[in-house]
Amino acid sequence: MKFLGIDIGTSFIKTGLLDLDGLRVAGIARMAFPEPLRGLPPLYREYDPIEIVEVARRLIARTPRVGGIVFCGQMHGLVLADRQGQPLSNYIAWSDQRAADCFDQVASLVGPQARLELGNELRPSLPVSFLYWMARNGGLPEGAIPCSLADFVVANLCRAAPVVEPTQAAAMGALNLATGDWHWPAIERLGLSRLAWPALQPAGGVAGEFDGVPCYAAAGDHQCALAGVLLGEDELSINISTGSQVAAIAPRFEPAAHQTRPYFDGRFLRTVTHIPAGRALNALIALLTELGGCADPWAYLEAAAAQAGPTDLRADIAFFAGACGQRGSLENLHEGNLAAGHVFRAALESMARNYQDCAARIAGPEPWRRIVFSGGLALRSPLLRRLILERFDIGHRLAPSSEETLCGLLILALVSSGRCPDVRAATRSISSTHRGT
Repeated sequence: MKFLGIDIGTSFIKTGLLDLDGLRVAGIARMAFPEPLRGLPPLYREYDPIEIVEVARRLIARTPRVGGIVFCGQMHGLVLADRQGQPLSNYIAWSDQRAADCFDQVASLVGPQARLELGNELRPSLPVSFLYWMARNGGLPEGAIPCSLADFVVANLCRAAPVVEPTQAAAMGALNLATGDWHWPAIERLGLSRLAWPALQPAGGVAGEFDGVPCYAAAGDHQCALAGVLLGEDELSINISTGSQVAAIAPRFEPAAHQTRPYFDGRFLRTVTHIPAGRALNALIALLTELGGCADPWAYLEAAAAQAGPTDLRADIAFFAGACGQRGSLENLHEGNLAAGHVFRAALESMARNYQDCAARIAGPEPWRRIVFSGGLALRSPLLRRLILERFDIGHRLAPSSEETLCGLLILALVSSGRCPDVRAATRSISSTHRGT
């Protein structure tokens, strides 16, 4: 039996043919995510939602007939839709910052207790902030259904009212993690109760049919990727790519200073996101190679950093606002360490410190048995992994595949098809042959 997995990412929309008998992902295809709309104010980031649906539709048309379609997608964006899945707005992406000027009012109206119940993630670039801004500016149709991009794509393909699974619902910024329902008091205080908030659907729940094929409620791409690395309850996930996160599974919701997100099977994630990683390193590499003369700066700088050995130069690579600050630095420069290898080594050591600090924020009562490394940068840099592991006295393994979200969709397909009762069981069924070492 085969399912189709669709990952609606930020740069690409990807599909994979999910073999539920062979427990593997095959036939991976991808198309570029559409370009943003032009001519908008500087803080806006919008896309034509129908154009995004059409990319997904074309990818589906390339695949053979399947028994079901499972979805995941980028989180923290917003589309308003009607009950037939037709758009009532453009797609407002997670990178949109229009609500920054009214975020203080949003935070004040929500209040500190509700903020914890919402997972401690409230910020200007969440749908709940976009909705408050739209309500203040007369752009919020009464009765519209707020939904994530992936939920909109599913609804539009199925010509059905959008539904939402908890991992995507929480990314809207209005899900009460303590009750598992929308946070109606916060919604009322923000003046958003006249919207038709979508029905909540558990993982594996049917959202509609496309051409007679059942489509299942979309999961958040973060949670889907963690399922795809086969994360265990005694493991710490460190994902390092353009951006970076640390995460660990918790059996129950406990309000805390760190971010909390729903996971599968009624569990939760303790997490810290927006940790400086590839984007910050790319900025540093651009500086170090500004005069040119290096064909492969990544390889050159990592080799130079390894050769430099431990350095007394200290770096903070928080060049962009995130979990570790919003200003970076290079300290203790002198003639003996003023070299590219020392600078890059210090940057990698800065990353290792950040992971140690962020892991401490989410540590639970039970110690982790090992680290699971995932993401392109983590998998390509043995030196970075070694520097991180020097700060943790535990084992480690690598993600079994670089296609974490599609592997996560394979697990969700096992649940949606009825092959496995839950994500725990699906993970166990493939761990013995698919886990890395």
